[in-house]
Amino acid sequence: MGGKKKNSNIQNASEEGKLVWTPIMDEALMDAFLHQHNLGNRVNGSFTTKAYENIVNELKEKLGKEVDKDKVKNRMKTLKANLSKSHDLFKNLSGFSWSPVTKLWSAEPEVWDALIKVNNDAKEWMTKPVLHYDTFVILFGNDRATGEKSETAKELKKKQSSQHDNEPHNTIEEIDHMVSQNQVSLDDFGTNDVDFDPLTCLGGPSNVPTSSKSKKIKKSQEIENEAMGIQEAINNVARALSEGNSRPPLSEAEVWNMLEDLGLNSDQITTVYLYLLEHPDKLRAVLGCPPGRRLDIVMRVVFGTS
Repeated sequence: MGGKKKNSNIQNASEEGKLVWTPIMDEALMDAFLHQHNLGNRVNGSFTTKAYENIVNELKEKLGKEVDKDKVKNRMKTLKANLSKSHDLFKNLSGFSWSPVTKLWSAEPEVWDALIKVNNDAKEWMTKPVLHYDTFVILFGNDRATGEKSETAKELKKKQSSQHDNEPHNTIEEIDHMVSQNQVSLDDFGTNDVDFDPLTCLGGPSNVPTSSKSKKIKKSQEIENEAMGIQEAINNVARALSEGNSRPPLSEAEVWNMLEDLGLNSDQITTVYLYLLEHPDKLRAVLGCPPGRRLDIVMRVVFGTS
């Protein structure tokens, strides 16, 4: 009985010392790191010992909780890993934007469809908020962009080969899956890479028929071309939608007739007509309000009066 009671006391003490992070605490943590970043307390991208001391002190003051350097580093490591998932997926895709208001990634339905066809896991980001993304980009976006943690397909395969010499090698289908999940890049899979040998770079036999090597090289090139084609398709959809948004929602004649119906004089009609055609977003604002208020909106938007 005494032993059980002792173990229970130890467990309770351990739970009391555990820090449970809330969204408000996460925000304070990100703000503290951003503060030290702005003060220049980083060396080659790494926060200094002084920076961590300041962060710990700032969190203790803000949160009123016992925080230490290890807890700070472990929590930031978790947040960084979670934020990197969406950052690495969307950073090079056209047509997507992150909203600081909703905390969601947004795009036109056609752009989402094009991405989800390639990577079904992307569907979760349509409704999953990404908190603190703007601060994350300031703190670590440059590291991700310069490829600090990235590996090419060849580098990853060499590492796997050195660790698992006796295990089966990755197939082309597995490479395709890794590419679709953004786990590797295809930078080294061009046919102009004279060092590329699908088998010898994996530690396999080099005395295979030339035709077999050519087929694997051809297949890897097809994968790269397919990935590039998908990216281009997404970009084309985004461009088409962007161009569509820049066009007036009404024809020129319809705009003129609407202004006449509002009772503007001829000089006012000419001025408003030219302005609205040059600013389709303002024309949409006018059309979006009740018809009885359009004259008031036009006068405010164009002339600054009502």
